[in-house]
Amino acid sequence: MRNPLHFPYSVNFSRLVLSALAGLLLTGSRVYASDIPEQEPTPAIGETANALRFDLYQGYFIVAHGSAGPLKNLNFFLDTGTNRSVLDARIVKELGVPRAVLADIAVIGGRVKGSEIELPLLELGPVKASNLPVVTTDLSFFQKFFPVHIDAIVGMDVLGLEPFVIDYVAHVIRFGQNAPAFAVSVPLRLYHGMGVFDAEVDHMRAQLVFDTGAGSIILFDRHRPGAIDPDIEAPQSIGDFGRKQVWLRALKLGSEEYRWKPAVITSNPNATQLDYDGLMSPPALGIMRVFVDLQGGRFAFSR
Repeated sequence: MRNPLHFPYSVNFSRLVLSALAGLLLTGSRVYASDIPEQEPTPAIGETANALRFDLYQGYFIVAHGSAGPLKNLNFFLDTGTNRSVLDARIVKELGVPRAVLADIAVIGGRVKGSEIELPLLELGPVKASNLPVVTTDLSFFQKFFPVHIDAIVGMDVLGLEPFVIDYVAHVIRFGQNAPAFAVSVPLRLYHGMGVFDAEVDHMRAQLVFDTGAGSIILFDRHRPGAIDPDIEAPQSIGDFGRKQVWLRALKLGSEEYRWKPAVITSNPNATQLDYDGLMSPPALGIMRVFVDLQGGRFAFSR
């Protein structure tokens, strides 16, 4: 067992309602959260067979169109920090698919109720996933922050089927693309269906999840594993958790080093099941293009 990363910060939590799912969802397990943005305009770009346009909110939150069964033109939030896709309960009702009840879904700060179904077909641009097990829960909290209804959260169970490039400047994701010659490349490990890579946080080794659903760098306070502040109420949705803002003196990814970057510290929801130290948001570091090959084990990026 490796020595866990400890952050030398005093953590005093306050209850905040945050709005984007950012982290890990396992059946009956755990989910993390981050910030909801406002919408930015989508620039016109050329269409190709393997490319999918998306709308970008607050510079990091990716929403693209896709299909679930016969339902077309749905709004999908693309979240690499989730390994199981999540379908809104309203969409499940429209599909008429029978549900198997789960005990709960753990989130930072507590638990919310969810169920599981087998979705006959999910389509996202050129990517198609058949007979896909997905979790279903109420995603209506997104409506507090978005001009569009979020119908599903598409995780790495779908996104990781093929290598892909996310271009935050052009607002496009390209699937099945050969590895580009980006400035920085680091090994990517498969952990519970997600991409984890090594980094250095304030000159200490850390393992971070590549997470497009996070609006900032999110780190777990391992001085208090599994602890929940008594002043924080149990969440009513996936978007509730406590946090404290800090500044990192240095964050190193491969050959690239970032100085004095803001980050969020929160309690580790279940230290006995987590073996990574936090979540990495590319735009939070000014990273505008990323390449992910989950099966090939490579993460590359450029500013």
